[in-house]
Amino acid sequence: MPARTTKQLQATHEQYLDASNHDNPDKFREALNEVMPRIFKMGYWREMLVEHTQDASNGYVSLPSNTDSIVAAVIDYNSVPVRSLWHDYKLFGTSSDDKTLVTSFVDDGYAPTYRDLASGSVYQIRVVSMIPGVNIPSTSEATFDIKYRRYSDKDAHSGSVLTGGETVLESYSFNEASVILSSGSPHYDFTPTHSDVTEVLSINWSRLPVDTPLRVQATYKGVAGTGGSTDATKDLILADINTSNGSSRYRRFRVGGTDSSSQAHMLLKRRWVDVDSSNDLVHIPSSSILKHALLGKLAEDNSDIQRAAYHWGVVKELLEEDTDSYRGAAKPTLHIAPNGVGGGMSGMY
Repeated sequence: MPARTTKQLQATHEQYLDASNHDNPDKFREALNEVMPRIFKMGYWREMLVEHTQDASNGYVSLPSNTDSIVAAVIDYNSVPVRSLWHDYKLFGTSSDDKTLVTSFVDDGYAPTYRDLASGSVYQIRVVSMIPGVNIPSTSEATFDIKYRRYSDKDAHSGSVLTGGETVLESYSFNEASVILSSGSPHYDFTPTHSDVTEVLSINWSRLPVDTPLRVQATYKGVAGTGGSTDATKDLILADINTSNGSSRYRRFRVGGTDSSSQAHMLLKRRWVDVDSSNDLVHIPSSSILKHALLGKLAEDNSDIQRAAYHWGVVKELLEEDTDSYRGAAKPTLHIAPNGVGGGMSGMY
């Protein structure tokens, strides 16, 4: 089954919602946003996986915002195993200054930006439209809120110096730019008078018009403390946005042994991103799976736990059957690898 829009799915599946929610696109999208995350957590079925290639020269990779985890990965044509957060941190430590050679992907949690600002450089923060020839939206409701630090703040440790409050954990202040997108131009600078940004702490937005993908980027302004200079090759992508409300969070994995030309080619598991328009795509193997998920939700809403358990059990069975049928003649082979992918025990199988 190819991906379908929420509008197409509503036409065939709204009958499985409570009768009071029929002909209500918002209620149908709310139902999808409730059941689909559960389906996405039920396994690695055929619509779950997506390939992605990105720069790995900084010693880490940041997964795109619509993906959840790494299934398999190759760096510079070499397979690299993926290990667990706690196991590897116990072995290698957590400090960003740790130079220990990391022999696998290590889960580093979440970060507010897709790429970190390069140490020793300064930037200006800008939002641009991701659709060529289309300006960013002009609206009196859409707002952005960005917390950041500047090179000139390096010796400032009190809230009276900066415009923002204090971070709870780090106990020193930050700048904050809260803006309304009302320019309707190809780009908008959040910090027009601040071209020495060295760190971005968070990016939040609300009430953006639907289907208007935007990109937040850091425009390179030179080496810190030496005056302004530009180099478009050093501009960085901070966040890609295509939701009405949200906060940028990107899951990261550290990996060692990389150089300035390293590339990571990864097989990733999709993450459910809440739908907020009739044109948003939904990836699901078959219509019957969504049918039983919605019926399970309806039973839960009516406190019919036994019927809900039945429908969600059918969902799991259908996902497993779909995975088996999609595999065809290819059957998995038993492989013992105590040290992760690529670290099998020789002579056992």
